[in-house]
Amino acid sequence: MGGGSQAKDHPYEYILASALAATINYPLWRASAIGQSGFRVTSASFCSGGTLCGRVVTTLPPSITPYLHAFAPPYKGMCATIIGMTWARAAIFWGSDRGKELLQTSFPSLPPLFSTIIPPLFLSIGIQCVNQPIVRASITLQNPESNLPNIRRSIQWIYGKYGVKGLWHGTVRYLYYIRGCI
Repeated sequence: MGGGSQAKDHPYEYILASALAATINYPLWRASAIGQSGFRVTSASFCSGGTLCGRVVTTLPPSITPYLHAFAPPYKGMCATIIGMTWARAAIFWGSDRGKELLQTSFPSLPPLFSTIIPPLFLSIGIQCVNQPIVRASITLQNPESNLPNIRRSIQWIYGKYGVKGLWHGTVRYLYYIRGCI
């Protein structure tokens, strides 16, 4: 935090900053989730053709439509997504700073590079594993063609279709990759 301040003295600041960042960035996250998942977004996904919105959107290039959709309701899964991003960011940033402080105090001969790299590496892997079912469910909700109403139903649908492994789709492969590199 600077000026001799320690992370343990400022947990609320980390949470507040993370919540603000998650809230501001939600529409961009939503646009990214839609784009990377290959979901098809049309102006009909969020505007009726006869409305002012529909008339304006149909005159714009189709490449802009996913971004407009990201800012338009319905915001399915928004609270779960923002809460998940908030706690994950706060835990990684606060935990990284606090972990660095603890490593430097406990192991003063440890090179500073290790004190800086080790805490966020392990924290981010753990947090990704914990958050993955919520991330997967919230991305599934962003499909304009999805009739799923909320995160709980989305998790049930993923579990029913793909089993437990479906909730951690991609994460298991990533952990095997990391294990092979270490």
